[in-house]
Amino acid sequence: DAACLGSNFNASILGKTIKDEGFDVCSFLKIGKDGGYIEESESGSYSWTHDQIQQAAYDLIPPTQRESFHYQLGQMLLENSTNCEMKRDALFFIVDNMNKGVDLKLDRNQKTQLAGLNLQAGNIAISTSRFHAAAEYLQTGISLLIKDSWIQQYDLTIQLYDAALEAFYTAGQFSKFDAAVKQPLTHAMCFEDKLNSYHNLVRYLTASGKSEEALETCLSVL
Repeated sequence: DAACLGSNFNASILGKTIKDEGFDVCSFLKIGKDGGYIEESESGSYSWTHDQIQQAAYDLIPPTQRESFHYQLGQMLLENSTNCEMKRDALFFIVDNMNKGVDLKLDRNQKTQLAGLNLQAGNIAISTSRFHAAAEYLQTGISLLIKDSWIQQYDLTIQLYDAALEAFYTAGQFSKFDAAVKQPLTHAMCFEDKLNSYHNLVRYLTASGKSEEALETCLSVL
């Protein structure tokens, strides 16, 4: 499990991924440290001493089972994490692992749950100026929406697009912005729900050197 948590992880997160109640996380970490496989930082987190060690541990998982393994690992972390932990690193461990299972045959509820988690991760990434990461999370969230999401999942859909437009614009991913902005401008139920899209559209047009089009958009909104 530790190999799936990335190059850095902490004991608390690792402990939440263990099904075997008899497994001693502290003993495992001590053996790893004594063997020179992992090292502990001053902050109390752990990291693999070499990428090849992490890769060797990861290679023990059969390739055909990795997507399912990652998804189940993220789900287990989600079930065992507190609301406070979900506002910190645990959320990213959860989403990063579950996202590796997006190609599995997820049902509608699973897709909705994962889309919502990507929205949370994207919003936190935006708040910490990690705009490229935010764009990736939010794009994944949008890809998980059902076909009639503007009707059946309206609140989730408008929130994903609003956040994605902010991330795409700030990250300079203008082709993604251009493709996404049409959705809320077409499908949002009321003018108020379109304001964020218009705001970012004007910023995008101005940054693209289309000042006249930006002005025309402003005037059309007024």
